[in-house]
Amino acid sequence: MNRNKNINRGFRKSSAAMHSYPGNSFSAALKALILLSPLPFGCVGEIFSPLFFLLLLIVTFIGLKQPEEKSHILYEKWLRRLFYCFLVFLGFQVIPLPVFLLKILSPGAVNILSSLEDRLPAFHPISLVPFETMVYGFQFLVFGLFFLVMIDIKLGKREMISLVNTVVLSSVIQVIFAFLKYAQGNRYFFLLFHPYEGSEKLRYRLTGTLGNSDHFAFYLEMILPLVLGLFFVNLKFFERGLSLREKFLAIVNESKGIVLYFIAVIFLGVGIILTGSRGGVSTMILSGIIFALFSAYLRFSAEVQQKLKIIFILILCLVLVIGVQNTVERFLKTNIDEENRFNTRWPGTIAMFYDFPLLGTGFGTFRYSYYLYDNERGGQWTTHAHNDYLEALSDGGIAGGILLFSLLGMTIVSFYRMWWKRRRPEVKMLGLGITISLFAVIFHSVFDFSLRIPSNAFIFVLLLALGMKIANYHKREEKSRNDEE
Repeated sequence: MNRNKNINRGFRKSSAAMHSYPGNSFSAALKALILLSPLPFGCVGEIFSPLFFLLLLIVTFIGLKQPEEKSHILYEKWLRRLFYCFLVFLGFQVIPLPVFLLKILSPGAVNILSSLEDRLPAFHPISLVPFETMVYGFQFLVFGLFFLVMIDIKLGKREMISLVNTVVLSSVIQVIFAFLKYAQGNRYFFLLFHPYEGSEKLRYRLTGTLGNSDHFAFYLEMILPLVLGLFFVNLKFFERGLSLREKFLAIVNESKGIVLYFIAVIFLGVGIILTGSRGGVSTMILSGIIFALFSAYLRFSAEVQQKLKIIFILILCLVLVIGVQNTVERFLKTNIDEENRFNTRWPGTIAMFYDFPLLGTGFGTFRYSYYLYDNERGGQWTTHAHNDYLEALSDGGIAGGILLFSLLGMTIVSFYRMWWKRRRPEVKMLGLGITISLFAVIFHSVFDFSLRIPSNAFIFVLLLALGMKIANYHKREEKSRNDEE
């Protein structure tokens, strides 16, 4: 076991000072928020949403007072520039512009204003509903500040693992509560005893405290790959230089953690299936296949990896094609007379994008702007496009879409490239879990708007920030050791 101790020695150095570590106040506040964020409707609503962002802002300010650690983030300057540019763009959407300039930049907005009023106002913002865009901007700013604090704050290995474990614990509690709520026919909502009058189909699905089966599935599928990563970390899956006997003894020593993580995997997997969410189940299956492919690929030596690269890419493409075919098949089988996202909301959103191609209708304004394009019968108010990418394009146009997608895409690529170069087994496995979680977010967002739910967006930002921290953990030591070798 001496070799095993040497491998993990770097991680254990930081654990001795755990109780006196100055970042504990931030970690404690963040853990409380992780447990609270999925509560009432995923923090959606006139009361719960402002309260959640206020709490997140408080946690962020607590983090500002903690010791900082210079993290070497790939493309950091560009990421910060894109972040500020997007904030400037949001500000530009709400600044009142002369109507002659508005006719050039957003003729669609002028047409709508002309149809609503007899006389055009002298000044009007690009956003059709400026207040909603300002709310969106505030929420984006809070998430952005929280992310920046997370990547700069000094956190030890034990604290990072503790935060990850808190996320896992929160999801397990959610599944347990979902089963209890399901047993009552989903009639009552948590401790508030408020009757939730949702659609009849939700009565037979797991919804947790988010109140919607699709959003609940999204929440669980973000966390499931992370639990798999923790499970394989305890299995010493990537440990090299250890005999079978040493690996077996290491597993025996970690048997309690392995059993708990295995139970969590079962809970979350069953929970996703019982949500009845087609997008959630499809995403879980694809995530599991890609996780297995990555695990097999990363475990071999560099020479074998080169031989497996082509096979891995081909299998990955096949998996994605199967997923796309499933979507196409669902589209082809759609009843034309039945109104849904395929034949009403997506075409309506695309039509709205064509009318506001350059600068959009204003971020956060979809539920009001789409009213003019809503052809659904039944009088139900459509609040989202059920496709985060289309909704972002209709809200921000080409300019806003490029800025937003570039920022998110470059952040994910930055994490991926930093993680991919790491050799430390724990970092490799945990980073793999976060990588697959990000894939789940990207894929499922094609069919839903779960990232518009504050608790889901919070977990997404938190996992991305933790991924950055994990990818940077003891990076200099590893680099110097590699140089010596």
